[in-house]
Amino acid sequence: MSSQTILHLLITYRYLILFPLAALEGPVVALLAGFMVSLGHFQVLPAYAILILGDLIPDSFYYYLGRFGNKKNLIEKYSVSSKLLSQNLALMKRLFREHGRKTLFFGKLAYGLSIPFLITAGIIQMSYGTFVSYALPATLFQYGLLMIAGYYLGNSYALAQTYIHDAGIAIAVLVALFFAAYIMLAAFARRKLESIEQEEFSTEHPHD
Repeated sequence: MSSQTILHLLITYRYLILFPLAALEGPVVALLAGFMVSLGHFQVLPAYAILILGDLIPDSFYYYLGRFGNKKNLIEKYSVSSKLLSQNLALMKRLFREHGRKTLFFGKLAYGLSIPFLITAGIIQMSYGTFVSYALPATLFQYGLLMIAGYYLGNSYALAQTYIHDAGIAIAVLVALFFAAYIMLAAFARRKLESIEQEEFSTEHPHD
């Protein structure tokens, strides 16, 4: 779904459409919700709360999928994203036990890794309360950051309209810069996860 379509839906249906869109296209919707807060279409706290729920409920679905789904099929499907998941599930349990908060925090930020890590939390039978306490800080951080970025993009849009005829060009540049920064954050999170995995794997297999 394009950002233009999402923005049109948000302007038309406002809070009614915010939750389902957040569940489907969370980061993009959070950015656009911040943009709409700056333009007066949304109030920041209700929008933020809906976005958090729109992320946490799908996360819970993946957790329960791992807990009650076919573990063999899930591991085969998602092992490509994490070498620990494919090499040694017992080692993955240790990783979550000793670095659970950090693992889920960076796992949710690392593009392409969040679903495997959420499912793995269920596979290893982590309690749901612990899962939420580990996943929620990453959600609060991620969506807060995205809403702040969207808010300042909205302010930049208003400012650009004052000085140039086609503000769309300026906004396109700002959005591109933001997503470049977001990709860098995701890459950093992935490197941190790889470092944690390598440390744990080396500890488990010191002579390999």
